Amino acid sequence: MDIITKIIEDAQKLQLSSANEAETRLKIIDQILFEVLKWTRDDVSVETRVSEDGETTFADYVIKTASTAFIIEAKKIGQAFDTKQFDRRLKLNNNNLSGPFGDAIIQARDYCRKLSIQFAVVTNGEQWVIFPANRTDQVAFNSSYAIVFNNLQSALKDDYTEFYDLLSRKAVINSSLEVTLLGNREDQIEERRLKNTVRKSISYDAKNPIYPLVEEAIITSFSDTITEIDNDLFERCYVNTPDRMKFDRRINMHISKSQHLFSTAPIRPMQKRDANAFKESLLRAKKNSKPLAIVILGTVGAGKTTFLHYTRNISAASYFEKSNNKPYPHWIKVDFLQYTNDESPIDYIYNIIKNYIISDPFFCNYELCIQNAYKDEITSIKKGPAFLIAKDEEKINQLITNKLQADFDKVKPYADTLISYATKNTPIFLVVDNVDQLSEEVQSQIFTDCVAFSQRLKCNLVISLRNSTYVEHRNSPAFNAFDFDPILIEPPKVEAVLSKRFFLAKNMLEGEEGDFLSDNGIRFHVDNKADLISLLQSSVLGTEIGNLLEVLAAGDIRNALRMTREFIEHGYTNPGKAMRIYSEGGNYILPKHEALRAILLGNQAVYSEAYSLVGNPFDSRLGRTNFQLLRLFVLAALVQYSADPAFQYIDGIDIRKQLRKIGVGDDDSIAILRDLCKLRFISTAGHDVPEFKSSFYPTRLGGYITKELISNFTFVECTMMDSFIANEKVWEDLKGFERLIINSSSDVIKRLEYRKERAQIFFDYMLELYSSLLEEANKRVLPKEWRTNPLQEARYSFIENLNKALQSAQRNYGEK
Repeated sequence: MDIITKIIEDAQKLQLSSANEAETRLKIIDQILFEVLKWTRDDVSVETRVSEDGETTFADYVIKTASTAFIIEAKKIGQAFDTKQFDRRLKLNNNNLSGPFGDAIIQARDYCRKLSIQFAVVTNGEQWVIFPANRTDQVAFNSSYAIVFNNLQSALKDDYTEFYDLLSRKAVINSSLEVTLLGNREDQIEERRLKNTVRKSISYDAKNPIYPLVEEAIITSFSDTITEIDNDLFERCYVNTPDRMKFDRRINMHISKSQHLFSTAPIRPMQKRDANAFKESLLRAKKNSKPLAIVILGTVGAGKTTFLHYTRNISAASYFEKSNNKPYPHWIKVDFLQYTNDESPIDYIYNIIKNYIISDPFFCNYELCIQNAYKDEITSIKKGPAFLIAKDEEKINQLITNKLQADFDKVKPYADTLISYATKNTPIFLVVDNVDQLSEEVQSQIFTDCVAFSQRLKCNLVISLRNSTYVEHRNSPAFNAFDFDPILIEPPKVEAVLSKRFFLAKNMLEGEEGDFLSDNGIRFHVDNKADLISLLQSSVLGTEIGNLLEVLAAGDIRNALRMTREFIEHGYTNPGKAMRIYSEGGNYILPKHEALRAILLGNQAVYSEAYSLVGNPFDSRLGRTNFQLLRLFVLAALVQYSADPAFQYIDGIDIRKQLRKIGVGDDDSIAILRDLCKLRFISTAGHDVPEFKSSFYPTRLGGYITKELISNFTFVECTMMDSFIANEKVWEDLKGFERLIINSSSDVIKRLEYRKERAQIFFDYMLELYSSLLEEANKRVLPKEWRTNPLQEARYSFIENLNKALQSAQRNYGEK
C-alpha cells in the first residue's frame, strides 16, 4: 500500500473514532508534511511559544527555511470547516470567516503577525486552507484570497499536483507561496536605496585640481591599449612577467587557478622559457607542409591584443619587413572591435583584406604580384575570348584591365586570387582579434568563415579569444576542422604594468610647466609636469593603494588601468599639500580611503553597482530581504574552503546541495553563482558559463571582500548607498542621518560623527540579515565552512576603523 492511500484510509478511520487533535497531527498531518510534501525535521518546529502583551500561546507548527516561513494551525479531524460550497479560491472577508473555520483562520493570522511570518495553513487533517496572513504589500487581509483543498481525495489524489506544487518543500523554497498568494515572488518592491535620496548637487564629488595639467598624458598612458604609440616607447612599456601569487598571507588564502583547457601544456610566452616560442612558430611557417593554426587565449584584460602587437612590431618586426623586389611575409590583422551588424563577418574580413592589399607595396605591384597572380586567367583570355584580337596589344590590355577592375570591384575574387598566389611564395598570417565582443551566433559564423578562408587559400590562422569563448566553441565543427596550437597569455603583474605606464606619462610631460589652484584658492606653479607624475606614482607603486588596485582589478589589466585613471582624476583632495611635501624631498602617500572612494565611485556622485568596477556584497539583487546577504553567505563559505592548502575547487552541485538544505531554490542559487562570477568574486575552474555542473573557486578579490573590505569604513559607506533597506526604522534612521550630515557640512568632526553612527547602524542591520541565514545553516549542521559569520568576525575591526577615522579628524580639524 502506498503512503497516500494509507493516509486517506487512516483519515477515514480517525473520523469514525472522533480522534483528537494530537492523533490527527501524528497520523495525518505529520505524515503529509514529512512523507508527501518532503519537509525535513530541521525545517519544522512544534509548539512554538507566541508571547505578546503578557499573554503566551503556542503555534502548532512553524515551518521555516532561509527563504520563507509559514505556520500550520491544526484542528482535530472531526471539526469540519464550512468551506465546501466555495471554489478553490476563497476570499477572506468577514462573511466567509464564521464558526470554527473563521476562528482557526483568525488564530493563525494572529500567530503570523506576532511571529512576523507571512503565510499560514489551517487544517483538520482532511481539509487544507493556505492563505497570506501577514501581508507587507499594502493589500488588506480581508481583500486577500485563500487556496482551499476541501478533502484529502482532492489534495492527495485528484488535485495532487496543484497541492504539491503549492506546499511541498521544493515548491515553497522556489517561491510558490509568494507567486500563488501574492502574485509576486519579490518583497523588495520600492527602490529603498540611499542613493535615491541624495541630491546630486550636494553629493561628494572630489575633483583633483592637478588633473587638467596631466589629463592628456594620463588618458593616453593609461588607456586600455597603447598600440598606437611609437614602437620604441611601446617596447619599453611592455610587461612580460606574469602574476604568480599562490598564497596571500594577509587574508590567509590559497589562490586557486583555473584548470588547463588542453591535453598538452600550452605555450606560455609570459614565462622565460617560452618567451620566443610564438615568434619561432611564425619563422617556421614557411617550411611547414601545412598552414599554422594558433589560438591565443587569455582572460578578459590579460593582454592578448598587446601581445599580438608586441609580436608583430617588436619581437618579429624584422621578419615582416617589406621589400620592393621580392615577396615577404604578411600580417593581416582583422580586428572585430569596429565590426557592426550591417555587413556579414566574411564581407568585413574581405574589406579588411582589400584595404591591406591596396596599401601593401607587394600586393599593389602589378609586375611583382598582380600579373603573376592572374597569369593563368590572362593566358586563357588571350587563347579564348580574345583570340581574334590577340595581336592588338591595346585591346588585349583593355580586356585584362576590365577583368581586373571587375574582380577588384567584387572584392572577393580579387582578394582570393592575390592571396592564393602570395601563399605559394611566402607565409600569410590572418590574425583575428576581439571576436569575444560579439553575439554567440556571430562568433560562430566568424570562426567558420575564418577557418574556411584559411583552408581554402592556405593562410596561417591566428585567432585571439577569451578562455570562456574558446570553451564554448572548442567542440564546434569550425574548431574541429583545425588542429589549433594553444598559446596562453597570463595577466602580468599589475604593479609592473602601472610602473611602465607612469614612465610613459612622465616621458610625455617632461619639461612642460603649468599652474593649478588648490582647494583654498592658492595658485601653485609647477616647473616640470613630470614631477606631478612622480608624485602620483609615489602614492601607488609599493604602497597600500598599489596592492588595492591589484586586488580590485582581479587579473583584468584594463580594470586596473581604469581604476588608476579614476583615482588620479578624483582621488586627491589636497594636492597642494602633497606637492609641497614631495618637492621638499618628502614622501606623500595619498590616503588609502580617498583612493578607494575614487575607485568605487568612478565618475558617479554616489556608489552604484551598475557603474562601479567593484560589486556590492551587501545586496544580492534577488528582490527578497531574506536572501539579501546570500552573495556574502556563499562567498564567505568558498573563502573559508580556500584556507585549506589542499583546496582547489568546489563543485556547483555541492553548493546547490548545501543551499537546498537551508531552503534556497535552484533558480536563486544559480543566479547568485553567476553574479559572483560576473563580479569577479569567484571564478569557474573550467572558464565555462557558470552552471551547477561547473566547479568554482574564490578569487583573491573575493577573499579581500570577506576578510578586509567589509570592515573598511569607506567601502561600507559607499556600498551602503546602493543596498536595499527593508527595515522601516533602519530606513528612517539612515535617511535622518543623511540630513544631519548635509546640515553639518561646515563642521568636519560633527559630520564624521554622524557618518560613523550611520555606517554602524547599517553594518549592524546587515549583521542581523546575515544571522538569519547562519541560523538556518547551524540548525541543519552544514559543513563548518558554511557556518562562518564574516560580518561578526569583521565587526571589531570595523568599529576600530570607525574610531580611527574620527580620531584622525579630531587631530587634524579639532581645536588646537
